[in-house]
Amino acid sequence: MKNQVEMSETHLLEVRRRILNVTKGLLVKYGYKKTTIRLIVQHSGVLIGSIYYIFRNKEEIFQSILVEMVDNALKKIDVRCPDASPVFRYAAACAIEIREMDAAPIIRDVYKEGYDSPLIFESMVEQYTRMCHHYFDGTPLAASDEEYYERMLLLKGAMRGCIGELYFKRPHDHARSRRRLLALALHLFHIPEQEITALVERVEFQNDLWLTIANELAMRPIGE
Repeated sequence: MKNQVEMSETHLLEVRRRILNVTKGLLVKYGYKKTTIRLIVQHSGVLIGSIYYIFRNKEEIFQSILVEMVDNALKKIDVRCPDASPVFRYAAACAIEIREMDAAPIIRDVYKEGYDSPLIFESMVEQYTRMCHHYFDGTPLAASDEEYYERMLLLKGAMRGCIGELYFKRPHDHARSRRRLLALALHLFHIPEQEITALVERVEFQNDLWLTIANELAMRPIGE
C-alpha cells in the first residue's frame, strides 16, 4: 500500500510538472488570454479532470509558474553573482523582471494579466517578501515579515504602473521610469542616495546578463 501511495504521489508530481511546462510554453506563444484550459488539455494530453484535481483554475497554474520562475531567478543570481552584496542581488532580481517585461510584448502581456489578477498580484507580493527574507535576514537591513510585505506591496504596485505605462498613448521615456523603479526598490531599504546611484549604474551596466537570465527563465522547463 505504501508503495502504491508513493507511486501515486510521484505520478501526481509528474503530471503537475507537465501541466506547468506546457502552460508556460503556451503563455510565451499565445499570451495569457488565449491560453485556455482547453488548449492546455490539447497540448499536454492531461485530462481536464486531472488538471482541475491539481489546480483550481488557470490563475492558480500561472501563479505556480511564477513561483518557480522567481525561485529559479534567485538561484541564478546567486550562482552568477556569488560575491555580490545582498542589496545588489536584490536589485538584480528586480532588474530581471524589468528586462523580461521590456524584452517581448507577449511576455509583457502575460505579466500585465498577472498584475491585473488580485490572486496573482498577491502571490507576487508574497514571493518578493520571501525574496527579502532570502537576501536580508541576518544582515543590518533585516526587517520583520510585515515590513518586508508592506515594502514589496509598494514595489510591486510601482512595477504594475510601469507595465501599464507601456500601453499609454502619451509618449514617455520608459527607460527613465525603470531606472526610477530600481531606485525606489533601494529607497525602500533606506539605502543612501549616493549608494543608490552607484548601484543603479552597476545594475544597468549588466543589463545583458539580466536579459540572458530572463530568457533562460522563460525557456527553461520547470523541474529541471
